[in-house]
Amino acid sequence: MKILVTGAAGFIGYHTVNRLLGEGHEVVGIDNLCEPETHTLKFARLSLLGIDVNNWKPEAPMRSNTGAFEFILMDILDREAVVNLCKQKSFDCIIHLAALAGTKPSLESPMEFFDVNTSGTQNMLEAARASRVRHFFFSSSYVVHGSRAQSPLKENDDVDTPMSMYAASKRSAELLCYSYASAYKIPVTVFRFFTAYGQWGRPASKPMKIAQAIADGTPITLLNDGHLVRDFTYVDDVVDGIIMALATPPSGVHHAPYALYNVGRSKPVPILSFIQAMEVSMGKQAIIERDPASPLTKGESVEMYADTGKLENELAYSPVWDYEEAAPMFGRWFIENYNVTFNM
Repeated sequence: MKILVTGAAGFIGYHTVNRLLGEGHEVVGIDNLCEPETHTLKFARLSLLGIDVNNWKPEAPMRSNTGAFEFILMDILDREAVVNLCKQKSFDCIIHLAALAGTKPSLESPMEFFDVNTSGTQNMLEAARASRVRHFFFSSSYVVHGSRAQSPLKENDDVDTPMSMYAASKRSAELLCYSYASAYKIPVTVFRFFTAYGQWGRPASKPMKIAQAIADGTPITLLNDGHLVRDFTYVDDVVDGIIMALATPPSGVHHAPYALYNVGRSKPVPILSFIQAMEVSMGKQAIIERDPASPLTKGESVEMYADTGKLENELAYSPVWDYEEAAPMFGRWFIENYNVTFNM
């Protein structure tokens, strides 16, 4: 298949492109490389995908050294550019991963989050409509579950009380995806990712911040006195979910070819247990500061983990990586590469 991946220089974007290339697909990736603080990681990921970042030519598409991957510097907010690209390339599928993430920054810059996450997603849906794409993927997040959230979180839960602008922007984009599927019969699959982590992770994500704090010897502040539960999902399991859904475009729900899935490990993990696993693999002890404040004050809940039964039943999804095995791999990678191949 010929596939467009947005946010291709990002964490999940890199791993997705790498897997697609390994399976013989032709892939075009776009990214606007907008955050200077993440450039070392993004260029490292692109290098691993065969892009010669030492001869960077932002004004032109760049081919990987294998020829199977093409990278284009492009912003999803440039509607004309993304529509023209999709018309020219006639993609079979769009995997839309480009986004702004994070609860705190969304409260500081709400308009930017809605521009990128909601308007940017509509631009990509318009590109899919104009070019008659056969399958559109959208990456949402567990954060859409709001103040009424009760774990394990299910796809049909009430998500109409988002607790942050990030959550609201992602929920708005989910609704746009359903509307485009219903109105224009574009097969759309939506994934809600749960605390993804792994090599070449997103610098602002909780797992990467934990690893950085352990490496630097700086405190990790934990709300609710540290009693927090998350669904730490290793990136290989995340990509497995994407690949499984890739071959099965939705055929219709209430006359709309739309499917929504949780993509997680489906196993509640206390955050303190995850930190302990990281300490062992990194050979350093974490400095933990316990804050009695409720996570609700920061737009999160105490327990957030997935029910992945729908994805398991419909697409035979079977996550395999428990944190006891994957967190040490992640920790060893971090300690070997931090301030060597990337910085934060």
